[in-house]
Amino acid sequence: MKQPLSDGRKSVHFAQTPAKIEPIQILMPLLSCPPKPVHILLLALLWQPWLGWAETAGPVTLIPPGAEWRYWDQGGTPPNSSPFFSSWNSRSYDDSGWNSGRAQFGYGEGDEATVVSFGPDPDTKYITTYFRRAFLVTNISEFNQLTLSVLRDDGVIVYLNGTEIYRDNMPAGSVNANTLARTNVAGIAERTFFSATMSSAMLINGTNVLAVELHQAAPDSIDLSFDLELDAANVITLTRGPYLQSGTTTNLIVRWRTSRLTISRVRYGLTVDNLDRTTEELTPKTEHELRLDSLEADTRYYYAVDSSDNNLATGPDYHFVTAPLGPKPTRIWVLGDPGTANENQRAVRDAYYNYTGSRYTDLWLLLGDNAYYSGTDDQYQRAIFDMYPEVLRQSVVWPTIGNHDTYSDFTMTDFPYLHIFSLPTQGEAGGVASGTKRYYSFDYANIHFVCLDSMSSDRSSGSPMLRWLEQDLAANTNDWLIAFWHHPPYSKGTHDSDWEIELVQMRENALPILERYGVDLVLCGHSHVYERSYLLNGHYGTTDTFQMNMRLNAGDGRIDGDGPYTKSATGPLPNQGAVYVVAGSSGQLGGGSLDHPAMFVSMNAMGSMVLDVNANRLDAKFLGLDGVLDSFTILKGADPNGFRISSFGIHEYIATVTWNSVPGRYYIVQYTPDVMAPDWVDASGPILATENNSSFSDFVPGDAVTGFFRVFLMPE
Repeated sequence: MKQPLSDGRKSVHFAQTPAKIEPIQILMPLLSCPPKPVHILLLALLWQPWLGWAETAGPVTLIPPGAEWRYWDQGGTPPNSSPFFSSWNSRSYDDSGWNSGRAQFGYGEGDEATVVSFGPDPDTKYITTYFRRAFLVTNISEFNQLTLSVLRDDGVIVYLNGTEIYRDNMPAGSVNANTLARTNVAGIAERTFFSATMSSAMLINGTNVLAVELHQAAPDSIDLSFDLELDAANVITLTRGPYLQSGTTTNLIVRWRTSRLTISRVRYGLTVDNLDRTTEELTPKTEHELRLDSLEADTRYYYAVDSSDNNLATGPDYHFVTAPLGPKPTRIWVLGDPGTANENQRAVRDAYYNYTGSRYTDLWLLLGDNAYYSGTDDQYQRAIFDMYPEVLRQSVVWPTIGNHDTYSDFTMTDFPYLHIFSLPTQGEAGGVASGTKRYYSFDYANIHFVCLDSMSSDRSSGSPMLRWLEQDLAANTNDWLIAFWHHPPYSKGTHDSDWEIELVQMRENALPILERYGVDLVLCGHSHVYERSYLLNGHYGTTDTFQMNMRLNAGDGRIDGDGPYTKSATGPLPNQGAVYVVAGSSGQLGGGSLDHPAMFVSMNAMGSMVLDVNANRLDAKFLGLDGVLDSFTILKGADPNGFRISSFGIHEYIATVTWNSVPGRYYIVQYTPDVMAPDWVDASGPILATENNSSFSDFVPGDAVTGFFRVFLMPE
């Protein structure tokens, strides 16, 4: 613990053990008795595990204040610092010709342990004085953080083993022996140790060198001061997360990883300044997983993650919104094959961040191949946890298994995916218990999601996964059914659904069940392209067996085009068609013939999917790097003829127009006197639809003899 000394320095650090002493308190009655071997044995059993956790790794003082240093106070840059020799701040530099002394160094204050020279002219003093100190570290793995505390008058730059680690009161950029500090230091600042923490990554096992250059703010400065302390510690830090898992209307799991063993604690509440509820686990660990219970539905909570001795994460960015009890406008982000951990993946991520802005992402899906090449824990760190920290801490992620997620274990019995994610195996997020993380289901708002495993589970007819699927779908009553897995049933991209066994079996064995229970949308990756089908039903064979009557709607599915894809009622009605999407280009591009007859759109483009579900309407967009490249809409319980004017009439000079509408969308009625040379003007202003039919009435404009009305759907 650091305590200020009377001269403004800090004392050497002393390790403190935590205040928690339950093991000693438990043993006190025993220790008060005459000592017996059984008591000693019990003491060892209870105390030793806790001691292992509490053992401190710092802080350790590597350079104390008042230490001995080598110094150069002869003006100009120290000799042998040209490119042909070792630089003065490197480990290999020979400083045997320098003077040595103890801190505090300086002149003009009267409290110096070592007075340094300022040169022959007190009005034109040397601008820069140089210092070096070697110190020994025997095990760098014991430390992860350095704390540097510097007394400087005026400006300072500090190097560790030749690399700059700290700069204060100095201009940016390169400096030399004549570079002036930015400002003159006076008053309390002359006696203050300024501190900064940094990674210990620059330490090496063996001899290390700290080098310092101290600069005056003016040639006629009256004083100079320098002292320094360097401490090392193994501070508990977050190395992964926090990230959110298995969110429901009443509970949610928070997971994170720490640099060393510590307790698990989450504080949470309705405002960032009042985290009045706590969940904790006192068993020390590095992999932390806590479930927050008794939450209110559709409610925003703020949270903080703590270790045994400090806070690890908190602030306004650490929040989540619980799932609603019923329909709610829902935004879903979908990433297929994202895990390249490169500029492509970052560009797709940033395109979505720019698109969604402040609009909260309610949940997001990973379609497999989440971490290349082999799905190792380290690859997941770089491709997922280092790539998406913002959305991970705010929105629950729901993944599926791709082939690359299993390559660290070719038997596919145990691979990192199964340990990284906390997924509902017992139906705790909705649906029927699957008993495995490999496939599962969950509910959000009025949507039922089904995640299947097209890689590591049996895909044959009658397999445990497909038997579970039928049971799960038979119990579903939600308005929407969305299924996702890795290998697409239809693709002519980088993979071919006519012959790859995983794709063939999912099409032949899973699709008939899904369509029989009214699936609306199927999302897959694997092919590093974007492909999107018509509204389809009943195609379970190869491309040469595809028939045009399998397209229940051969249009583009767009409100402003051929009209949305429609279904006659909400809920899981059988064989009313589904849209099949391949969105496997969130990390890299592939190619292929891109000519599957089931597809309305096929393109070789980077991007991700954005789904917006509101009541009986689903809007899907493929978001490329520069904007939306494709879109379609599905309406359930809507007029099968799509958006149209259903009636028009004039009575006593009042015109009334009625049309089928989508609740929550805005419409404008427009008028022109001449449809051959139209000059459309707004007759109504924006009209918010609240039901499936809307109408507008107003007087016929002016003394018009003829005229024309139209209804225009306003863009979102």
